[in-house]
Amino acid sequence: MNKFKKIIAVLLVAVVFFAAVPFKQNKVYADVTYVNREQTNQYWIDGLNKFLDRLYYTGLGRATDPDGRFTWMNHIIYDGYTGADLVRGILFSPEFLDKNVTNEDFVKVVYRVILDREADADGLATWTAALASGQSRQSVIEGFLGSVEWANMCLIYGLPSGSNATPSIAILPTDGSTGFVTWLYYGVHARSIDTATAESVGADLLNFRYGGTDLAHQYFFSDEISGLSNYDFLVRLYRTILNREPTGDFQACLDMLNNGTTTREQIFIMATESVQWAQTCGGFGILR
Repeated sequence: MNKFKKIIAVLLVAVVFFAAVPFKQNKVYADVTYVNREQTNQYWIDGLNKFLDRLYYTGLGRATDPDGRFTWMNHIIYDGYTGADLVRGILFSPEFLDKNVTNEDFVKVVYRVILDREADADGLATWTAALASGQSRQSVIEGFLGSVEWANMCLIYGLPSGSNATPSIAILPTDGSTGFVTWLYYGVHARSIDTATAESVGADLLNFRYGGTDLAHQYFFSDEISGLSNYDFLVRLYRTILNREPTGDFQACLDMLNNGTTTREQIFIMATESVQWAQTCGGFGILR
């Protein structure tokens, strides 16, 4: 429990530092609405907390308990849980199953949990009849999780939906996401990135087109720095991915690179699986 509290404390401090930005207006281009998530959730951690609170109230009918909040937050930040994983966790939990709700009430709950609205008459009748004819409750949940409504909602709250549905909205870049790109690019390439590119890549991160680790891999294994010595490569890795000076196990890692017992790719994978990297990404309001 103390570990979880420390994790969230670190994230809160980092998010407040990096994500305080002026509001931007929503924009609509063609069939896509560009949304400034910070108009409703100024900080990334706010969105995740609101998402959990909504799941607990609509799914379990109660407030989120501290242990549950820390556990789910830990899963999101460190284990890559999606919104769909959280929904399944709530609706297949012993607490919910013990309620033994009717098929009709189950459909009503699914509407509230996944679509954040009351069931319309036609939808309620259709899904209730499907359950009565033998369709499983799990398949009903998966059907709702494949909706565009669900994909949109998860983007607004700041976590991947876990479905194959294509959202009809896109999230505008924030100072946090743009700052992450600028900081990482400079740390790896030792030069600045132009603002337009940083904002474009920052938007890609917020819309989960790829994650922080994918971007870091692209930078660390670019042609531009392929000629770096093992020493210089490792120094930049420590200062960005591990967010610390190259001390401690640095020399052992360097020796392994120099004698060929490990590769840069293997070192990179170990570093990006660390708690430090997840915390750094979270501090800028993105997922690793």
